[in-house]
Amino acid sequence: MTIKKTTYYLLLFVGLMTSQVYGQSKQDSSMFKPNAGGLFPKKFQSGLKNISISGYYRFMGAYSSMKTQYPEMQGVKNRLFLGDDSNLPQLSTTITVTPGENTVFSTDLYMWAPMTGLEEDYVKGLLLGVNLAGSHSTKFGTFAVKTGGIHWYKLSPMTFASNTGYNRFSLFERNPWDPNTRNVFDRYDSFYENGSLTQDERWGQQAFHGFIFEASDLPQDFSFSFMQGKSQLNGGAAPLPNNITGGRIAKKLGRNYASINGLRSKTYSDSLAKDLIGFNMITSEFQVHFKDIIQLSGEIGAGNYFSPTSEGKWGEAIDIKLNFAEKLTFFPIEVRYFQISPNVINNNGVFWNTSIEEYSPEQADVAVGGQTPLLFPFASSLISIGQMTNNRRGLILNTDLKFKRHKLTIGYSMAQELEARSSRITYGHPANNLALSRFWRWAFPSDVGPYGNVNKVYRGVYESMNITDSISAKGFNSIEVSYKTHFTLFNRKFMIFYLGGYHTVQRDFTPLPKFSTASYLQSYNHQLEFYYSLAPKVVLSNYFGYDRIFGGDNTEVDVISQRAKNQQGISYAIGLDFQLSKNVGLYVRQRWMDYIDYSFDLDKYNGTETTVELKIFF
Repeated sequence: MTIKKTTYYLLLFVGLMTSQVYGQSKQDSSMFKPNAGGLFPKKFQSGLKNISISGYYRFMGAYSSMKTQYPEMQGVKNRLFLGDDSNLPQLSTTITVTPGENTVFSTDLYMWAPMTGLEEDYVKGLLLGVNLAGSHSTKFGTFAVKTGGIHWYKLSPMTFASNTGYNRFSLFERNPWDPNTRNVFDRYDSFYENGSLTQDERWGQQAFHGFIFEASDLPQDFSFSFMQGKSQLNGGAAPLPNNITGGRIAKKLGRNYASINGLRSKTYSDSLAKDLIGFNMITSEFQVHFKDIIQLSGEIGAGNYFSPTSEGKWGEAIDIKLNFAEKLTFFPIEVRYFQISPNVINNNGVFWNTSIEEYSPEQADVAVGGQTPLLFPFASSLISIGQMTNNRRGLILNTDLKFKRHKLTIGYSMAQELEARSSRITYGHPANNLALSRFWRWAFPSDVGPYGNVNKVYRGVYESMNITDSISAKGFNSIEVSYKTHFTLFNRKFMIFYLGGYHTVQRDFTPLPKFSTASYLQSYNHQLEFYYSLAPKVVLSNYFGYDRIFGGDNTEVDVISQRAKNQQGISYAIGLDFQLSKNVGLYVRQRWMDYIDYSFDLDKYNGTETTVELKIFF
């Protein structure tokens, strides 16, 4: 057979087979499915609708050099620390999968290297766990489920939420959750224009692990939510009930709304499940508008705390805001009243417990999985305006003033304890607060410092002071001022921010602060910040902080000097923000800090701290 004939018969055979296959395909389309013997072309069944991977890498390094330090730390003058001592990971990735229109599940993987030189340095695993969320819309409403892992969630301020305050804070120190902005100067522009910053999903919400069911767009504009699981205060591996249960029913009326909210937390301190610890909270949240002139909003309810050493009495919880529009009062005014009973405790809400020393598993036979389920008190706390505590009633006034490029916000509060329960006052040190907290790494110790009166909390410290006269229902007064302006210097943006606080604590209630030794405590602080755009992708930042704190006539004195507290803190810092690329930022800070108590000789420190943060989002 010649080559031409061979080629002819081969082409004829291919043509006949192709015709046969396409002829059968019209009658039996299954031949083109993947399981039909691998015939070509294949038609694959549809798979996942979408899959995405996102996350961030964050390098954090801090070097401190101390000339003068607390006696307990004299052995370490210089210290280099790489990583975040709050156990936040350097690398975190989120894998999100959308298998269909109404279902999403995700998992967060992290890597963390504390770089201590130990073999266990490299830690990896699930960060927030495997989260599953799904929703389905019908003509009766939209129904959603969230479960697994950790979700950031909010019911209402007093039941399950975190405090957001009045946006009067310093921008110089970056938080671990701060994002990179599209333009390196956007962070400061946003704070000037809106008075707030772009935050991640955790802002104003609490971490929750368990099951969440939501129903929205129901008939008559009703909505509903239910949650069952654990908050950050629940935990442990013991097979005993240790959880929270909460829910919310809300009704919209145009721009107005009202809701009923509830939360119950319970755990046991013993293996026989006899000693029950927990709290209840029931509230109603509301918002009503009156012709764009007046807005009434707030939350009213009741709660109690129960333990083997507590009677479980119920008490009131009230937080009401009345906002007057600028067209009515020439400038906007907010009038806010709050009153929270000493019997009301909810460490998942926006107010602190300052009244009851909560029951600890150390007092019981067996701890619940080694976990302390509740927090300890902050005594009589000096707090910023907007932060609330129980065992206190108060009136808050806020206003915003604008004059061309100048913006001024002023807040004033007067408050008093409902019952006389504590002989201690706690307060902070604004100028060096974050740097001071880094004196103690890896833990949150209590009763540290040269006089055993300093307690570390997350990214901060508070100090306690004893009063020497009889216990009273103390009064609190605060003035807070925030000023912002901007202009151009050599055709570059230049911004100035100022934050000032003036606080007093005295024996009784007074509508006006007492700036004298008749007060138990006087605290004054000033924070001044400058931000200058050196180049399109470089910002020069400067910070100056100064605070003065005085103890009054009836407060503890030093054994040697026989004088009350007389504290001064000074801090100067300079920094640079670099936008290396679209999602990459480099932030350098150099701080000089000095602190002294002129009455208590051991209470002083002086030194520098340098921090470098590299953050990459992908």
